[in-house]
Amino acid sequence: MGRKQLLAWMVGTIALNYLGRMAMSVAGPDLTRQYGFSEAELGRIFAAFWLGYALMMWPAGWMADRFGAARVLGICGLITAVALAGNAGVSALAGFLVLRVAFGVASAVFYPACGNLTMTFPSEKFASVQGMVGAGANVGSALAPVLVLGLARWWGWQGAFLAVAGLTLVFFGLWCWRVPMTHIAPAAQRERFRLTRPLVLLSLQYFCISYVYSFGDSWSYYYFREIRHFPEEQSALFATLLQIAGGVMMPVGGWLMDLAAPRWGRVGPVVAGLLASGATLAASTWAMSPVAVLTLITASYGLVVACEGAFWWAVLTNSAESPGTGYGLANGIGNAGQFVAPLLMPWIAARWGWDAAVWSVSFALAGAAAFWISTYSGRWQPSQSSS
Repeated sequence: MGRKQLLAWMVGTIALNYLGRMAMSVAGPDLTRQYGFSEAELGRIFAAFWLGYALMMWPAGWMADRFGAARVLGICGLITAVALAGNAGVSALAGFLVLRVAFGVASAVFYPACGNLTMTFPSEKFASVQGMVGAGANVGSALAPVLVLGLARWWGWQGAFLAVAGLTLVFFGLWCWRVPMTHIAPAAQRERFRLTRPLVLLSLQYFCISYVYSFGDSWSYYYFREIRHFPEEQSALFATLLQIAGGVMMPVGGWLMDLAAPRWGRVGPVVAGLLASGATLAASTWAMSPVAVLTLITASYGLVVACEGAFWWAVLTNSAESPGTGYGLANGIGNAGQFVAPLLMPWIAARWGWDAAVWSVSFALAGAAAFWISTYSGRWQPSQSSS
């Protein structure tokens, strides 16, 4: 299989996984009304996915390195389809929590496996490839509000989950058939993984970024509809536009980082992007009109995802001996932020209002910029930071 075909399959896996992730976010308001769940309980359902996801991420990366990324990804993709379908048959909070944890555990291998497969591309293209793969998340997230809401109107939210599960089952059945299972081959004789200071700092940086992503991925539709009181259709459209902006900026940002690296390096542009993202998101709390709110939040989201490709370039170049394991470590610690955010944001909102919850996201972006600076302290020159 050629690199372009492999990249297309990788983007598809992430897009479909995010469609499944976002299905719960879109169904959230209906769950609260149908089963009487509170905002805090809905937050627990959101967080349950990230608990399984974060805890399994590092082992999933090791599995991808040890047994073959394509093989492990195909099997776990089929498991996610089963977990998604199960949501249509439960009504108790405990049932949703168990299924979301299971979905998170199976989903944990997706990014580390794609990181492993990225090693088949030239190193100077890592940021661009990871930008394209990351854009798959925004494609799936952009489709979810419109697609899941449309399916729910015909068959209810349970039918929407079954439809997404069926699509996932078909896709990964084709993946197991079309993608060579030895691509990259299992690495029995790979160098031992080394935990380094840059990897630790990068993981902490991604913790902050994941906190930010939780607002965009899990709470954006709820925020537009229930907090800003925009109409249902407008809220779905806004959540979709937010993800479209991310889907555009993810590959564009990765491409620009690779293009600019020989001359300007990557550190300065990443720090500037993160700080500008925090400033525009904070400014959105003062905006009143729907267009102004959407513009500022979309600008913030677009700026932060533009830095994603450069981040994964840094992770892969610092863990080249075991790319899946290093990727899994950074993503596992990082996505603990996605577990914390659904619990912390409603807690902050209940005490100080949703403006304060949004401001906490801006502070997380400032923290991410600080950790990125610490990672490359003393290495600001283009010739070094782009190596």
